[in-house]
Amino acid sequence: MKIGIIGIGYWGKIILKNLESLGKTNIVVCDISFSEKSKYQNYQTFNDYKQLDCDLVFITTPTSTHYDICKYFLEKEVKVFCEKPLTTSTSEAEELYDIAFENNTLLFTNWIFTYNSHIETIKRDYESGKLGNIRSVSMNRLNLGPERFDVNARWDLASHDISIIQYLFSKDPVHIRWTDYKRNKNGQQDDSSLGLIEYSDFIASINASWHYRKKVRECIFEFDNYFIVWDDYKRFLQYEDSANISFPIYSGNLSYPCSAYKEPLKNSIEAFFSFNNEDLIKQKKLTMDTLKILEG
Repeated sequence: MKIGIIGIGYWGKIILKNLESLGKTNIVVCDISFSEKSKYQNYQTFNDYKQLDCDLVFITTPTSTHYDICKYFLEKEVKVFCEKPLTTSTSEAEELYDIAFENNTLLFTNWIFTYNSHIETIKRDYESGKLGNIRSVSMNRLNLGPERFDVNARWDLASHDISIIQYLFSKDPVHIRWTDYKRNKNGQQDDSSLGLIEYSDFIASINASWHYRKKVRECIFEFDNYFIVWDDYKRFLQYEDSANISFPIYSGNLSYPCSAYKEPLKNSIEAFFSFNNEDLIKQKKLTMDTLKILEG
């Protein structure tokens, strides 16, 4: 099985490292320019993705290139792992999924937080009824850099939060409002985004920016029975009940030992290698629901 990585920037290097840790060796790498080509002497290197002859590919290029690259490989019946967001157009995404189904191949969109152990725990406890109904969600995803040049903060950062909400609750919003703006007036894209997503029984607020001088990854879920604060930056998940008694989920009170935490990217890569048509159908819904909300 030959694996291709298209785009060997910051995230592509991390993908490569994870593939190596999983024992994958038959890997080729592709980038339009290799600033440190000497680091890839053990691999075949290409500047044009159309030169690759692979069984599956990992696409870690800018979002604006995803559609063309995905389409090229899906039409060749190559399995595709694409970083989020798949595209910034629901019609383009629909077309890519159609091609995948028609050619009996796989299109995997890396909604990485759906493979996060903490999110999986919240989903499990919500679906079991332990948490009660959801009342509100507040997502804060803020940091300083890196700046994006092809998409704004809504598509780059808030897309994570929408995918989390849709993965957990899988409900259709009744009203969507987005405000995209620049904190850095000299930036090429809107570096900040505020979203208010209204559902029939709860409201989700989104605050995202890559031009904010403090790193914040705090997500708050207000359920009937528990008030959950999830800080992905500190990898900390806290439950509070109505009596304001709080404790880390790591304590074992909710059957989630700290030692069970596994890197989400490794989880998603392993999921890709075992992905099947049933998984594809489920993930297509998540992708399309997320893109529709991002489109507003």
